[in-house]
Amino acid sequence: MRYGAWLGILGLVVGERAVAQANPFKLPKMNIKAHVQYQLSGDQKGTAETAIDGDRYMTRTQSSIKMMGKETKANHWSLVTADSMYTADLDKKEGTVAPNMLPYYAKAYDQLDGASKQRFQSNIKAMSGMVSKAFDINSFGSLGDKLGEETVAGEVCENRQFASFTICTMKKGPRLSLKTTGDLLCFRFEQTATSVSLGAPPSSAYDPPVGITFTPMGIPDADSAARGFVGYFASQQLADSIAASKAKLEQAKTEAAANGKPTEMTAEQKEQAKQACEMLKNFDLGKAMAGALNEMKKELGNAAIDAVKQGAMNKFKGLLKKPRIP
Repeated sequence: MRYGAWLGILGLVVGERAVAQANPFKLPKMNIKAHVQYQLSGDQKGTAETAIDGDRYMTRTQSSIKMMGKETKANHWSLVTADSMYTADLDKKEGTVAPNMLPYYAKAYDQLDGASKQRFQSNIKAMSGMVSKAFDINSFGSLGDKLGEETVAGEVCENRQFASFTICTMKKGPRLSLKTTGDLLCFRFEQTATSVSLGAPPSSAYDPPVGITFTPMGIPDADSAARGFVGYFASQQLADSIAASKAKLEQAKTEAAANGKPTEMTAEQKEQAKQACEMLKNFDLGKAMAGALNEMKKELGNAAIDAVKQGAMNKFKGLLKKPRIP
């Protein structure tokens, strides 16, 4: 279930005050109209597009990334409306439609008591690294530390650090994410706005892709599902688990320092890790496996030939040792 797409819209309209105090799932009553084009760079190449008009939010991404010597392409489209969430793989011509869970999440959050709401905020911030992998990074752009401002596509945006990502959201008007940069494992991701229009996007931006049949994905009890989802992030159990993980990490650093071991990678180690990542990206596993298979076939063939030759030689030697005498 793609919670990230449901939550992605938050990054466009939720500011620091809203995230810190109000219900993060309850969008302000704003008649936002915007259309943004993006360029993808780093290890992921391609383009992306966002269109928002009131309660409609569309995204489209066409990208490719090189991994294990193979280029993987993706061509995705999604649309969020007041009551539904559509997603489609444009290459596979497959799509799904499900309820928009944001209103259910908002309702579940409102039902939390004060202490639970505070834990929710604290847990989300503490889990920023894990959340950035599981959800659309734009969803929580306003949670990070301020790093300064820059101008992207003619608009001033404010940079915030969020785990290994830096997100620059538009300072005036809607909280549009104009630039996102960061690293996950060996891969560098960059998404930069190339054009920003705060007028109404063309109506065609919301048209369903041609040739896609959307399969319904119903949720039997959306209220219960939302309570479980929000309750997990607000739970004391999660807070305790995060605290225990942090304590173990600090203990490991302390022990490493006490034993004279570095707690941070040296410049040489970072360069070695970089080279290892480049090898991982360019290593063609399929080619290597095919080559190994061919070599195995050759060796098997040679072994069979050698066995035949050896058998013939043994037979010949037997004839020499025991010649037939008429």
